[in-house]
Amino acid sequence: MGSQAYAHNVWLENVKDSTQQYVVKFGHEETESYPQQKLKAVSWLDLQGKMHEAKWQMQAGEAHFSAPDAALVFIQFDNGIWSKLPNGKYVEKTKKEAPDAVLSMNAMKLGKRILQWNNAALQAHQQEYEMVPQAVAKAGEKLAILVLHQGKPVANIKVSNGEDQPFVLTDEKGIAHFDVKSGNNRVWAKFTETGTDNPDYAERHIEYLLTFDAN
Repeated sequence: MGSQAYAHNVWLENVKDSTQQYVVKFGHEETESYPQQKLKAVSWLDLQGKMHEAKWQMQAGEAHFSAPDAALVFIQFDNGIWSKLPNGKYVEKTKKEAPDAVLSMNAMKLGKRILQWNNAALQAHQQEYEMVPQAVAKAGEKLAILVLHQGKPVANIKVSNGEDQPFVLTDEKGIAHFDVKSGNNRVWAKFTETGTDNPDYAERHIEYLLTFDAN
């Protein structure tokens, strides 16, 4: 689509040669820098089950932070309001700023990184949207993943390796099965909220990326 409105996601990477130092990445096929105000929250759960708010610093257009003994990290990223023009092009403008737009929407990006496969990795953590593995991921096997909105299972949600990849749909219990590979895995899901009362946009599109390593 040639636009940051879609296809872009947020995820966590380790800072090279630094233990317990992390960087929030944003992009699609290539990473891109981003303004600090788009990163709304980064929180992490330690090995004792306590949640912390990350204190990040921007370096070269990316957020860096330390998270000692982190088991899970959650990222909330607001990629702004985008409007689709009649010619199909997306521009970063509100409904008011682009009155001839055929669609105006808020593009939210959520990320969750599993750093430790402990009990917390298999549990929900009171997030608005969440993907919860039902077992420890093992390379070469299928992994059942529970998809939740406000803590409740959601059916018919697309789950795949990425927006432009083949997908499966969650069943009536909110479960989708994902083929786990060796090394880093990315599990993508897309949610759409319609009928919003916001004067700036009609829909809210939430792209969620769950990442983890598997052996």
